[in-house]
Amino acid sequence: MWSTKLTVSYLLLVISGIFYLTLIIISLALLADTCLNAFTMVIILILAIEWWRSFHYLHTIKGELALFHYIHQIYWHKQRWHIMRKPLLFRFLIIINLKSRHNGNRQTLLLMIDSIQPNDWRTLNYYLRQIELN
Repeated sequence: MWSTKLTVSYLLLVISGIFYLTLIIISLALLADTCLNAFTMVIILILAIEWWRSFHYLHTIKGELALFHYIHQIYWHKQRWHIMRKPLLFRFLIIINLKSRHNGNRQTLLLMIDSIQPNDWRTLNYYLRQIELN
C-alpha cells in the first residue's frame, strides 16, 4: 500500500476556467449575428452551469489517496474504488477511471502535478505504470 495527501490543483482550475471561457466567447462570436439570441443565452447558461459543476468537482479532489497497487484499488474520498481501466498517464496529468466498491458509482479522478508532492508524483506514476488490467 502506498498513500499520499492530495491538495486542490489550481493549475487544473485555471485550465478548466480558460476552457469554458473560450467556449463561451466562441459561442457568442458565432451566434451573435443570428436571430437565435434566446438560443445563444441558453447555450451560455448551460456552459456557465457546467463550468460551475466542474469547479466544484475539482475542489473535491483533495484529502488522502491510498493506492493498493497489487489489487488494483484506490482509497479516496472516504471509500475504496476499483480501477476500471489502465490509467492514462501524461507528464503533468493522470486520469483514472474508478468504480466504487460501496455502491457501484463510477468516477473519473483527475490528478494534476501540482496536487501532489514531486516525490509522490513520481512514485504514483511508477505504481500506476505497473498496473495491468485484463
